[in-house]
Amino acid sequence: MTDVDRATITETNWTPEQKAEFIRRRRGRNWALFGGMIGLCLLIYAIAVVKLYHAGHMW
Repeated sequence: MTDVDRATITETNWTPEQKAEFIRRRRGRNWALFGGMIGLCLLIYAIAVVKLYHAGHMW
């Protein structure tokens, strides 16, 4: 990436519509990542519960 490209990307004089669109997209990505992390945690928890149950250490 050249300095010109970096300057174009980090340019801060966006129109209000562009800024709102950027924030909306970033919020959507954040929610997607949050959902993925929660899904991964639930998967790991479920695997641990199943392993403990089958090993006889659950209740």
